[in-house]
Order: sequence, then structure tokens, then C-alpha cells
Amino acid sequence: MGLATAAAWLCSSGIAGAQGPAPHTIPSRTLDSGRPGPTIAFVAGVHGGKVAAVRALEQLGAELDAGSLRRGRVIFVAPANQRGFAAGLAQRSPDDGLNLNRVFPGNPEGRPTERLAARLMREIVSVSDYLVDLHGSDGEEAVWRFAYAARPGVDAAVDSAALDLAARWGTPLVVWDDAGPRTLAESRFLQTAAHLSGVPAITVFEGGDSREDPAATARFVAGIRAVLASFGMLTEPPPSRSPPSRLARRDVVLSTRAGRWMPVHPPGTWVAAGELLGTLRGSWWRRTPVRAATDGRILHQRLRGTATTGVPLVILGVQHDAFPTTDR
Repeated sequence: MGLATAAAWLCSSGIAGAQGPAPHTIPSRTLDSGRPGPTIAFVAGVHGGKVAAVRALEQLGAELDAGSLRRGRVIFVAPANQRGFAAGLAQRSPDDGLNLNRVFPGNPEGRPTERLAARLMREIVSVSDYLVDLHGSDGEEAVWRFAYAARPGVDAAVDSAALDLAARWGTPLVVWDDAGPRTLAESRFLQTAAHLSGVPAITVFEGGDSREDPAATARFVAGIRAVLASFGMLTEPPPSRSPPSRLARRDVVLSTRAGRWMPVHPPGTWVAAGELLGTLRGSWWRRTPVRAATDGRILHQRLRGTATTGVPLVILGVQHDAFPTTDR
């Protein structure tokens, strides 16, 4: 979505500041059927570099209107991090260098990105019954097709509803995370903050290794339509979906030194503990092997290129003893 399109979204929602991106504008559009039903928010562009998801909401914004809905309300927000999107930044905000998806629930008196997070909580999360945060590749990583859903154990009904939401979307895999934050104050992520506010939420990745990915955009569009159809909000019937495989948590593999990262496997590969994930090549062609500490499926992987110390190289989805080992 270009700046002109984003401005049109601002105008359509009656939000001030439509002439261009500002630190605190939220480009949103609400479709209201006028009939009872759930309110579902779809948010894209929390990370400005994840363009494929923004394109999906742009497309659906052109295809759907209030008359398309049989019941309930739909809220589209894209791009949520409008300043980062306009600047072409993968994950940071140009205002203060913060990552919007690491500062939730935000601070209304804080730095610009923290204030934006607080507004998203107040203006989007608080009026929603469900929330889907659309992510994808930001051009610096390759990702697999999966969803994150929280399982902090604070409210079993919300935990189960989040898992059900992932099944309605139709990703082949869901990480039903039991190791994440358990209080709103420490939530950090939009999806987790919504969940801990009582709003079942998922974060969805639809594959790819580039910002602009028409195939990923098409899968995002299909997933949104599947969710809406499953709640009886569209006239079309919901597609037939197989239950997703489940993993229980993430294992993040960090770079221990600077060098050129050379991954071995594509995203989606199941690896065993001790298996080679890739190599860091430093000065004088010194090579440092990077291995998996546990069995898991590659969900995110940094693209081949320069890596600094401490950056995530690979994120694995890890099996849990309580779940059958079917995701191999």
C-alpha cells in the first residue's frame, strides 16, 4: 500500500492526519453489517517491512464493504506502523528506533512507538472480540506457514479460543505457546497483549522470503475469508480445513559472533538436536557451525548474508510431550 492509499484508508475511517504518515495515526477501516455478531480485527504492518500482509488488507478493502457482511463487524488496520512502512524499515520505527511489536501494551506518555502501541490497545484491541496479526517475511528472513497462539494458562477459555481461531484460519501448523508472558505488563507482542486482555488472538505467517510476495498475499486473503466465513459473516461457505499440527514453544538460535551466515535448510524443515543449521563464516574464512539445541521445525530463518553478534539466525518450533508427535 502506497502513501496515497494509506491516506485514503485514513479518510475512510474519519481519522485526522490523512495527508501523510504521522507517529500516532492508525490507518483503519471498519465494516459494520449493522447486525449482531463478532468484531474481528485484522492488523498488518506492525512491522513496516512485512508488505505482503499489507497488500492483502488493501485487496480486501477494495473487495469488501459493509454490505458484504451478513453479521458482525470487521476492522482492517494497515499499515499499523505507518512511519516504519513509509520509511521502508523492516521492524523499527524511524521516530525512536523501537520495535512496535516489542513494546505492548505501550505507554500513552512514553516515546512515539510506545504511544502508538497504547493507542492500538485502546482503539482496536479493546473493541474487538478476536484479533489476527498478519506478519510474513520482511526481506531479512524466510518464514514458514504457521500461526502463533498464546497458552499462558491465565484463562483457559481464551487459550482454547485462540487455538480455535488458528484452526479457522487454516495454517498447517500452530505454535500454541505455553512459555510466553503471563501478565499484560510484560506482554511485548500485540497478539500476546490482546490475549492477556481477554481477546483471543493469533499471529499468522504465510511463508516467503521477500517483502512483496503475491503468493503469500493470496494466502493471507484466503485465510481472512476463511475466518469470516467460519463465523457466518460472509455468504460463502467456510472451506474444509484439516486440524493444524501443534507445537508448544519456540527455541531461538542466536548468532554467537559476527560473520557471513550460510543456512543449510529451508524453512519448514524438521531438524534433530545437534543437526547443522548453518555456518557463520568470519575473517580468514574461519567457519563456526551453528547447530540445533533441540528437535524442532524451522519457522524463521535469517537469509544468507552478514549477521552481527546476538541476532536471531533460526527460530525453531518445539514439540511438547503433551502433544502427539505428528509434525515431522
